[in-house]
Amino acid sequence: MLKKQNYQATIWVDTESPTKEEARSLMEEFSLSPEVAQDILLPTFKDKLVAHKDYVYLVLHFPAFKHTHHKSHRQEIDFVLGKKFIITNRYESIDSMEKYAKIFEVNSILDKNTAQIGSGELFLAMMKTIYQSLSDELDSISYLLNEAERKIFAGKEKEMVFELSRVGREIINFNHIITPHGSILETLRVDSVKILGPNFAIELDEIINEYYKISKTLENVTQVLQELRETNNSLLSTKQNEIMKMLTIFTFLALPFTVITGFFSMTTNYIPGVNNPDFWYYIVGFEIVVLVIISMVAKKKKWF
Repeated sequence: MLKKQNYQATIWVDTESPTKEEARSLMEEFSLSPEVAQDILLPTFKDKLVAHKDYVYLVLHFPAFKHTHHKSHRQEIDFVLGKKFIITNRYESIDSMEKYAKIFEVNSILDKNTAQIGSGELFLAMMKTIYQSLSDELDSISYLLNEAERKIFAGKEKEMVFELSRVGREIINFNHIITPHGSILETLRVDSVKILGPNFAIELDEIINEYYKISKTLENVTQVLQELRETNNSLLSTKQNEIMKMLTIFTFLALPFTVITGFFSMTTNYIPGVNNPDFWYYIVGFEIVVLVIISMVAKKKKWF
């Protein structure tokens, strides 16, 4: 699918899973290299930036979350930035890009100076919208961690083991996908000067700052997750130790009954008192006395 929007200052072509014919038409219209035309046909698994004479080819990946998408954990956007055009390519619907397209369309209808927006400004606005969406996702993760903390101290440590693992997986994927952006954007600032001008490099600093804000927030979220895991594990261990302690106490207190009862259940020719009808009461009383003595000794030594 290919959608083209023309303005006085620039042309924006947005494609989603383009066909070979569409890729060929883009190559001919904007003088793209065959390698770039070939790359946009299939997903690329690594972020990259290639500077050509008249344009910059940029591949960036962004985290995707299960509550919005079910296909994968990452989404790819290819950018081709020229002096008077920008091409964006993706392989599935991306919420932040759809949001920006609607905003841009509304602004163009209201004539809010969109005719003077160049390809560099378009790219910066897109990245700002995408990073804002990622920041919102991190806020959602922070909320999940706050809920997990509340449930941990409400006595639901066992249930939170799986929940913390699930959130941790999202954070790991987020970090793995977003980390290469820093070096890519820094390289773009240098390589784009000849094509998009020095002003673009200056304005790109704002996007780079947005990236580092996200990285810092991600670092803080990771630390909170680690602290919650350690706290949850400590509470689980404490609870398990208390259970083992109680079982040990019961076993310890039952030991006299087991020993004494076993002694009188031996098969021999003669056991003292067996023929006495009241001897059962003596055995039980003796066991109780021994139990009390053992309990007093254990309490004095602070065994429990």
